[in-house]
Amino acid sequence: MKKWLLSGVLACGMTLGFAANAMAEIVVGIVDMRGALEKTESNGVLKKLKSETDTRQNKLKESEKKLVAFQQEVNESKAVLSDEKLREKGMQYQQMLLELQKEMQTYEQEMVEMSNKLLGEVQKKMNVIATEIAKEKKIDLLLERTEGGVVFYQASFDITDELVKRYQAKK
Repeated sequence: MKKWLLSGVLACGMTLGFAANAMAEIVVGIVDMRGALEKTESNGVLKKLKSETDTRQNKLKESEKKLVAFQQEVNESKAVLSDEKLREKGMQYQQMLLELQKEMQTYEQEMVEMSNKLLGEVQKKMNVIATEIAKEKKIDLLLERTEGGVVFYQASFDITDELVKRYQAKK
């Protein structure tokens, strides 16, 4: 029984030893894609997206103001309106509300599509460059800092600045 236990302990120790050696040879890199995007595209894609977002939000605010003004108008004239006119105004309000909701959904969908298209192209280019850097530096594992749940890393593992330089050079 003691021989089996001793054999098991030795086997575990050897396995852990091999695993430690294997782990010692893995080279890890870190990249902050979001940070790289903000550094390289703050006057390009991100500016275009912000401008389009602001334009559409202003349109939505105007539609919302009209809806609120209509509701106030109806509330102020309730006493003088007939039941039929009040129902008509209520239906008009519901129609305006539905149109606003539809406009908001369309806006959200269009902005997601635009963002995916514009940012997707940039991210593809950055992924290619990050892969090139990883191969050159013989990095076995490249983690995205914000998406990968990285809590701590040595600055020497970070390739973000090099990614930014190469991306800007290829622009």
